[in-house]
Amino acid sequence: MEDYLIRQATAEDAAALLEIYAYYVENTAATFEYQPPSLENFTGRILRAGARYPYLVIESEFEILGFAFAHAFRERPAYDYAAEVTIYLRHDMRHRGLGRAIYTALEAELGRMGVRSLYACVAIPSGEDDRLSMDSPHFHEALGYRRCAEFRNVGWKFGTWYAMVWMEKVIGDFPADPEPLTPYPELLMNTPQDIPERLSAYDDRPVRLVTEDGEVFIGLCNSFPASYGELVYNWSEEGVRLDSRAFFKSQIIRIDPIE
Repeated sequence: MEDYLIRQATAEDAAALLEIYAYYVENTAATFEYQPPSLENFTGRILRAGARYPYLVIESEFEILGFAFAHAFRERPAYDYAAEVTIYLRHDMRHRGLGRAIYTALEAELGRMGVRSLYACVAIPSGEDDRLSMDSPHFHEALGYRRCAEFRNVGWKFGTWYAMVWMEKVIGDFPADPEPLTPYPELLMNTPQDIPERLSAYDDRPVRLVTEDGEVFIGLCNSFPASYGELVYNWSEEGVRLDSRAFFKSQIIRIDPIE
């Protein structure tokens, strides 16, 4: 699936993200919460995580299809170079390549911050189970994660004991004197560049775009001339479209192709 956009979540996304998450709380053992959190609580979770780490959503035609985020592996400063990652897709949007796309973007953003190791906490069933499959561990393994710890019978939900595994992926080296971690909002605001004269150089290529407001967007790039901007948006300036969103050249502080 190519027609999607990945961006940093905002508080306004909370209701849509909570609806996605609530399905897994109420119908699966993928999360060990018994009841969906309140909207206020869930909004707070987004804002707390996003204050330091990427909290990404994937959408198409302005419709949110899933989200993935990172938070501190542990709170003490010595753990700064490790992060825990989590992903939830709308339950009817799985197995379409969206998970790989957003997790790959999350990994890249964490690498730019200086994170070296990623950890995912994944529930697993003891056998055939209507509430939990092996899709998540298989998904992580396909992306290069390996099991590094297992806790048996650690979660009780729906009248069943579930195990939990930690899965690890190393994404950087381990220098003797690493640079301090750069918080994600700070990273976005400190990455200006000289924007190419012609944005058409990025046509039909996936790009990472940062706006003057410090927002990040990742998607397939299609440029448009100033005449189109004037006709469609009443703004006579060259720009690009990523999925259904348009960005004018003066709004962009950085644009990079994604290999």
